[in-house]
Amino acid sequence: MVFIPRSIIIKVRMKAISKNLLVIMTLTTAELKSRYRNTWAGLLWVIINPLMMFAVHSLIFKYIMKIDIDDYFVFLLGGLIPWIFISSTLNMTCYSFITSREVLLSFQINPLAILGAKVIDNFINFIIPFVFLFIILSFTQSFNVIGVLLLPLSMIPLVLGTFFLVLSLATLQVYFRDTQYILGFLLSISYFLTPIFYPEQMVPEGFRFLLNFNPFYILIKPFQIALWSFDMQLYFLALFQSLFCSIIICLIALFIWKKRKNELYLHI
Repeated sequence: MVFIPRSIIIKVRMKAISKNLLVIMTLTTAELKSRYRNTWAGLLWVIINPLMMFAVHSLIFKYIMKIDIDDYFVFLLGGLIPWIFISSTLNMTCYSFITSREVLLSFQINPLAILGAKVIDNFINFIIPFVFLFIILSFTQSFNVIGVLLLPLSMIPLVLGTFFLVLSLATLQVYFRDTQYILGFLLSISYFLTPIFYPEQMVPEGFRFLLNFNPFYILIKPFQIALWSFDMQLYFLALFQSLFCSIIICLIALFIWKKRKNELYLHI
């Protein structure tokens, strides 16, 4: 058996990681350029779509259904916009391996790099409307300074959890072509079961424990607390739960990926 020094193994792995990061950056840049090149329509839609969703939810639940909570617009910003990021990313990337078939078969590209680029692209599209709405609301609403400073920390489990959800679904979609339809059904149900336009306190106490099994809410909750009802102890508890949830999702995704990746090119 040939002995390979550990330093060489580490160097090779670091080189592979560096190569994949470069591919992700290149693909992300290509995604952004294809959307925004020579047109304002792409950028405007990125802002207008969440803005309209925000306005409609505000009208219906604040003024028609009269959900009576303090700083409702801030609450909605902390729940709805991250939800749009998660749901749109899952819907747009579920069949990425299939639509990227020619690229995967023609070039030596790690399939995970394609998913990473699409998630980063959607994350940028999440940041733009969030910052836009945050600036508008800052003129009339109050934000906790510490909570706002902790928002980048809240985004870590949100992005990681979303990426590994995407990995699971994109892999399953290759082998089970009904995955995208099941996903659409589950997202429709989860939209109403996740406290993004109503507070957790409105859930009957006997059913509130179910929120502990809702991965979407667990990933969104630190973001929501940081913006709307910041409490240091509750925030870090929610952040820990969110990180733990993203780790569980990661382990499941990697298990599915390792079981199926060797046959991926035969089925796409």
